[in-house]
Amino acid sequence: MGAIVACKMSPAKCCQNLLEMSREARKGTLGAVHPSFDLLNMVRTFLIRDLPDNAHLLTTGRLCVSLTRVSNGTNMLVSEFDSKEDLIQALVCSCFYPLYCGVVPPSYHGIRYVDGALSDNMPYSNLSNTITVSPFSGESHISPYGVPFNFHEIHYNNVSIHINFINAYRVAIAFFPPGPEVMAEMCQNGYKDAFLFLMGNEFLEFHSPRRELTLTNKWDNVPSSRKCIKGNKTTEVTDHSKNILPESINEVFHEAYMKEYETRGSFSVKLVSFIMWCILPVEMVYIILLRFIDWSPQVWSDMVSICKMTTEGIRMVWKRTFSRT
Repeated sequence: MGAIVACKMSPAKCCQNLLEMSREARKGTLGAVHPSFDLLNMVRTFLIRDLPDNAHLLTTGRLCVSLTRVSNGTNMLVSEFDSKEDLIQALVCSCFYPLYCGVVPPSYHGIRYVDGALSDNMPYSNLSNTITVSPFSGESHISPYGVPFNFHEIHYNNVSIHINFINAYRVAIAFFPPGPEVMAEMCQNGYKDAFLFLMGNEFLEFHSPRRELTLTNKWDNVPSSRKCIKGNKTTEVTDHSKNILPESINEVFHEAYMKEYETRGSFSVKLVSFIMWCILPVEMVYIILLRFIDWSPQVWSDMVSICKMTTEGIRMVWKRTFSRT
């Protein structure tokens, strides 16, 4: 999303890409863990297609990509990019979550990196006016409303997160995305949370184009996190989205829902789903074989990298263990 903003692209396009990835994740028999779902390849395809040719010039000095170096687990912020491909490779590395996206991490400038959230989930600027945003209820400036009862609060890699069932639900749908109607409600909740933060800190004037959102709106008494859990009524989602979300994003969600609705409940779709479950073992063997064929040109270099990462990991654990004693 940061790259979209830095390149002055339409947020609706980013929303459309997210919905397409969500639809692909739900398409397989096993969902997002099906071997046919290749998240990194989809991310790379979207970035190559949608980012402008001068994206590296627009983002240099304005966008910071958080990465975690595999060799020592340290965090690295990249803000200078030599080319569009250089920017895309950094973004791909920042999307790689071990095991969920694969086993061998991608490389950036010859060094293996994974998602920066594994080392620092909320990088802070030296400036005092950094606005923190989190998809989980906690102490960030912009985050979902919490519930009255929280079991505990933890600080994970610089982020405060409330321990409750709703946050556990959010973690689950981050890896296994729901349908477009639930994602639309999550989007409008996030839009409203950001709006209320800007209003509360007087960053918006009263003649804002979104003036219809006021503190007396009927949504203000309903916690966003609660509505996200039980948001399965399509008509309710659509009505509220029209009042809150920009029209361009509304159209994206409406189109995604119509595609979902056209196939939902169809006898042919149910029949194909049943057949896919029957041939699942054969399908998995076939897809894994194709993946191995694609991987074969670089299998040797990747195996060497895995051995090096394993050796360095054992060395770090050994050093930390004996340094304490």
